[in-house]
Amino acid sequence: MAVALQASEGVLVARYLQFMLDFMQKRGVSSQRLLADTGLHADELRNHPDFLVSLPALLRTIENLHRLDTSPTLSLELGATLTIGSHGFLGYAVQASPNLAEALLLVNRYALTRTQLMQISFLPAGDSVTLEITDHGLLGPWFPHVIEAMLGSFHAITGELFPDFTHEGLSMQFSFPEAPQHVLLRMLVQDRVQFDCAVTRIQFPLALLARPLPRSDAQLAALAAARCAEELQRAEARADFLTRLRRLIQQHLADANAQEQVAASLSMTARTLHRRLLQEGLSFKQLLDDMRRNAATSLLRHESMTIGDISARLGYQDQANFVRAFKRWTGITPSQFRKH
Repeated sequence: MAVALQASEGVLVARYLQFMLDFMQKRGVSSQRLLADTGLHADELRNHPDFLVSLPALLRTIENLHRLDTSPTLSLELGATLTIGSHGFLGYAVQASPNLAEALLLVNRYALTRTQLMQISFLPAGDSVTLEITDHGLLGPWFPHVIEAMLGSFHAITGELFPDFTHEGLSMQFSFPEAPQHVLLRMLVQDRVQFDCAVTRIQFPLALLARPLPRSDAQLAALAAARCAEELQRAEARADFLTRLRRLIQQHLADANAQEQVAASLSMTARTLHRRLLQEGLSFKQLLDDMRRNAATSLLRHESMTIGDISARLGYQDQANFVRAFKRWTGITPSQFRKH
């Protein structure tokens, strides 16, 4: 078995790559070309659909995908092929739920059984409910493409459950710039879509969430949710090392002893963590630096915090040190960046 497909560590269940292979085969792209330089093989994906694919293998597959097919709507089209049954027991639990609100709660609770790449949160807000998707920084420039695939799947599933479904009352915000293919989203929700926002979220009106699902089945929902709970326990135990590490670093960005804190959370010493990262060709300082840079640009772009407050939030005791670091990252000062 190739090392890119592992039972112990990974970020995405293999069945989604199998769907990708099937989709691209219909577009004339062979499995060999799509999986080139990934260490993955089509028969492995087919025979082990619930194993996790490593982050490097996934990123190379996505890179191959968009190099071999440059259609701007590719991700949306791919996502549209992912119906309820594509998402395993989570899909079955969703379709058997009494209403959309309960279905989204299940997504919130068990999304980790499908992927370690991002966090999905279900947040009540007045007369609406928000589904917020937080990027862990693992996908880099491919995050918008993954979100587009998720939207394509959401559109397919809502159409499957509610043939008369409309997007009235839905609003969307995305943390990335608008691209030509997003005209399709504007056709669905008109002016209720925004880009270059601080977060990525979809807002649903409460009235929509209360709508009964046509395939509601309490017994099936309970059985599927129980299987999801088992899968979640396994998923949390086998989360990709770098995924867990990045999550922990995010929690300790402002701590002077971040490396020691993170190492303790991983049940290892700081020295052991250092050696483990060397094996990956990384250093803790490099990861911390990258995550501070990403957080700094996001806060400067989307928040009204002072530069001093941002520097303190990111763990810089002296604002001048933050300014020097930011200039090293971007070539300009935080004040200049904010004016752009």
